[in-house]
Amino acid sequence: MKTTTMSAARALNSAVTNKLNQLPRQLLKAFPRRLSLEETITSFFFSRYELVIANEENEKQVSYKTRHKVYCEEMKFEQKNAAAIEKDKYDDRAINCYIKHRPTGECAGTIRLVLPTEAGLSLPLEEKCAGAFDDGSLLPSSCDPTSICEISRLAIPREFRVRQMRSKILPADKLEKIKQKKSTPFNVEHFPYLSIALYLMATSICQHLNIKHAYVLMEPKLARRMKAFGIHFNPVGDAVEFNGKRVPYRLSTNVLLEDLAKPLKSFHKKIHSKLDDALHAIATVPTHTAPPIQKPLRVAQAA
Repeated sequence: MKTTTMSAARALNSAVTNKLNQLPRQLLKAFPRRLSLEETITSFFFSRYELVIANEENEKQVSYKTRHKVYCEEMKFEQKNAAAIEKDKYDDRAINCYIKHRPTGECAGTIRLVLPTEAGLSLPLEEKCAGAFDDGSLLPSSCDPTSICEISRLAIPREFRVRQMRSKILPADKLEKIKQKKSTPFNVEHFPYLSIALYLMATSICQHLNIKHAYVLMEPKLARRMKAFGIHFNPVGDAVEFNGKRVPYRLSTNVLLEDLAKPLKSFHKKIHSKLDDALHAIATVPTHTAPPIQKPLRVAQAA
């Protein structure tokens, strides 16, 4: 009788222990963990968008047509053409990439990296405004051609420019708490996530190709806005008139990753991770020819 009682007690203790061990998992299901700001930004973006590095001609056409829509039709910076593509001589030695809106399949934004060559081909920025540089040693032609590029042709269609400023990344209650925190480095309510993602895509390509500095010709107000997110474009010359007031800037890829606002560091890591297969598919770029991209670089959709 005594042995039976002890066995029953041990069985009861074992059953209770098993139930207690299961409680944390059951509680997690009942009360899911609240995502951090970093996780929320990343989850929001990749639930809606896919990253593409253009390789096939039809993918490049997506970038060219988006640029025509923005630069020729909306902004009137360039003349419209019957083919409805915006392309120039620099695209033969450029890497184009874009963001695809998963629900509609539409291009939500595009950007390109123009690479210099040992054959003496300069970057677009130097051809347009070499005289605006404060210091000749900062000219792209004064640098090792394998260590520099130019980021240009950032183009986000109007409907997506509006969308990114109206999207509610955070629920109202959490947004209110975030806004009250002085430690939050930027305004989450007006977060230009498409522009940020395009620049971070370009940065990942720079990292892969060991490019130390990227030149950009851009509006000062955009440079100031990006600075709020820890993306520092350093002016290297005076303002010039080119489709409005533009200033030549230089961006250090290593410094960018160090100075990037903390909530965006995880976002960049996720972007870099999503581009991993595509980045390794980019062959080493010879500096005397256009960059060879030898196989499809479409990134798998986010899980």
